[in-house]
Amino acid sequence: MIEKILERINVLLKKANYETLALGNFAPKKNKFCFDLLVRKDDLVFSVKIFPNIDNINPSIIRDIKSLSTILKSKPLLIGIRNRYQKLEDNTIYTREDLPFITLNTFEKILDNKYPHILARRGGGVVFLDGNLMKILREDHLITRKELAEKLGVTKRTLCAYENESMRPSETIAKKILEILENNDLFKKINIFGWPVKADIENIVIIEEKELSEFETHVQEIIKDIGLSSYWYKKGSIPFKLSLYSTSDKLESEGFYPLFSGISEQQGKINEMSFKCLKMFTELFQKTSLFIIDNDIKIPEPFKNEKIPIVKIKNLEKVDDEEEFIELIQES
Repeated sequence: MIEKILERINVLLKKANYETLALGNFAPKKNKFCFDLLVRKDDLVFSVKIFPNIDNINPSIIRDIKSLSTILKSKPLLIGIRNRYQKLEDNTIYTREDLPFITLNTFEKILDNKYPHILARRGGGVVFLDGNLMKILREDHLITRKELAEKLGVTKRTLCAYENESMRPSETIAKKILEILENNDLFKKINIFGWPVKADIENIVIIEEKELSEFETHVQEIIKDIGLSSYWYKKGSIPFKLSLYSTSDKLESEGFYPLFSGISEQQGKINEMSFKCLKMFTELFQKTSLFIIDNDIKIPEPFKNEKIPIVKIKNLEKVDDEEEFIELIQES
């Protein structure tokens, strides 16, 4: 089922002229990454991940979805099939760990600019209403707040909260409001791509750095000495090892960062899967990538012809500051 959903999403996106990137040939059962698809169209970038059960998600997947969204300045599009009790309903947003989940049918409507307006809550969904429009319509119908509150079976204070948008009505109440005020524009559409995603990057860094190998720790120390910030991915839900940021706002804004990096230290060879992923990331997001390897690893000829710089640790050790680091990457 997941494979069919992913194929359907890919077809829909391509028809809508989105550029998509998938690792592998749609094998979601084997895909432990925090995304199934990466998508881009003009300035809009988002990742797609499908979940059979939104109440049974690995916390590290959630953490990496948030951090990747922060790094790429993108949004996650999370498709859920069911929760622990039942299948998810269409035209509804479900939240888990402050992230939004929707159904495939809801996503299809979004591509047609028909956004959901129901937010699932325990005990029933609530509806996003345009409070200001509700007030205008009520006054146009010559209905007082007290009169409308009585018709709805709520208090006047609750009605004021609806109009101030400090409270959202249940689906039942919202339908009554719609019947009385007779205007479908009352329902305020929820733009899933405008959903705020908050990642506790500092906490992520602390967690990940505790799990670094001896070689990775050495790489991390060099990166810090150069004056860069780094975020590591040790759980495997992002198919490369780390991303690098500048501590300088000026350099950060020039588009060189974030810089994604793979690392190879074992078995005396380059990790081809990680290298392939970096190459696709570079092509899709038009970002610079880097591959850091141990000194005894020989670089195969096919890898030398790629646009991804491959840097041995001994050359990285010679870098004193960020300007030299950028020069090294560009020369490589």
